[in-house]
Amino acid sequence: MFGDEFMTKLAQTPDPRITWPTEQAPASAMVFAQNVIDVAATPGAVWSQLIDCVRWPQWYKYCSDVSMLRGGSQLSAGSKFRFKTLDRYFEPEVLTFVPEQMLVWKAEDPAGTSGAHAWLIEPRPDGCRVTTEESQIGWFLFFLRARTRGRLLESHEEWLRALKERAEPIRD
Repeated sequence: MFGDEFMTKLAQTPDPRITWPTEQAPASAMVFAQNVIDVAATPGAVWSQLIDCVRWPQWYKYCSDVSMLRGGSQLSAGSKFRFKTLDRYFEPEVLTFVPEQMLVWKAEDPAGTSGAHAWLIEPRPDGCRVTTEESQIGWFLFFLRARTRGRLLESHEEWLRALKERAEPIRD
């Protein structure tokens, strides 16, 4: 862990405010990962970084080759995009899009798994708290459950750290 602002816990409870696709609900997942960080920025500042997925490779080291497949130049309700992360390509479709609050997408994996990724932004007096959760299902995960969860926790923690750095105003 990187410090007090990161709250990745071994025992994780899915946030009940997140709207999951029925088949991706964390209760039925083979893999579930949750990471949380407090950011000294407005929800709007965080949101603008999240929906500008084409720019993720500029600040998130586990992401490359991003392109929009449907829905304009940024993520929006019903949009679809393509990106490479952790050495694999995915083509997620945005299922939930509540500006400055919640973003949920779902993607299939060529290896026979599927997953949903959620972002929840909640205002706080000193900025906002950002929670990211991922839920995955598929027979292949039976063999790689612990490894997959570890990679998700590590990469999502890095994603949150980079998002925080990008969204927070520059301080002297």
